Amino acid sequence: MTQIATILIPAWNEAAVIARTLSALRDPRLRLVVIANACTDDTAKIARHTAPEAFVLETGRPGKINALNIGKVCAVPNRPIVFLDADIETTPAQIMLLIDALEHAQAACGQMKIDTTGSSALVRAYMRAWVHNPYFARGKFGGLFAISSQAAKGLFPLPQVTADDEYIRRTLEPLGIAYVPDCSFTARAPRNLLTLIRVRRRALRGARAVAFIGAKRNGGPAAMLRHALPRPRLWADTAVFAAIMVLVRLQLACESEAAATVWERDTTNRLIGQKS
Repeated sequence: MTQIATILIPAWNEAAVIARTLSALRDPRLRLVVIANACTDDTAKIARHTAPEAFVLETGRPGKINALNIGKVCAVPNRPIVFLDADIETTPAQIMLLIDALEHAQAACGQMKIDTTGSSALVRAYMRAWVHNPYFARGKFGGLFAISSQAAKGLFPLPQVTADDEYIRRTLEPLGIAYVPDCSFTARAPRNLLTLIRVRRRALRGARAVAFIGAKRNGGPAAMLRHALPRPRLWADTAVFAAIMVLVRLQLACESEAAATVWERDTTNRLIGQKS
């Protein structure tokens, strides 16, 4: 069967989740490319066992951008590329919806669902406020999204930025990004406040780096606050959101140059033996 698209899955020490991700994606129409970058666990071994038909590449050089650029070499020529984080849960049917949308768009994204099972009360409040951000009115461009073969030619090789999804979103014209509401995927929220703060630090740090190289910014926290003000039911959650983001910004303002290079992510949902 002809493969109609490539799914690039950069994976850094994802032994706890890579089997779950790959087992749900196996479809002869889709080429799976897993790039184990600087892994010190069994990510590559588990990926090969779970999906023998997948391209599993290994590199000792860390960095998600490096992994994506390496994986692009194994992509199906002149076909769409799907970007998928190794811990995201989705299915081939959902991905096909994104690919179909590329007929009239440069890129396509879907609707992100947040699983807050096991998360603390403050994390749940933050997430309830976050999903009301007007930015999500046209989907979540991150975690899972697709770009056309034409867009890929203009984007690759990707520059060395932390936020690959933010860079691509800001580079492509907003009207060239299709929102596919019927396509949904699940992201798991951090379990505790400390991990949430670490993840948000990385996200904001990445967005600032993308802005520094000249990519346009779309939206911002002001739009979110305007949305919440006339809705009293959102005030408490929005206050939690605002307080956490103020703390994150203060920490970024005080961090050292060495700290700014650390890749911070959610490890609370990547525990071996943890129930899905």
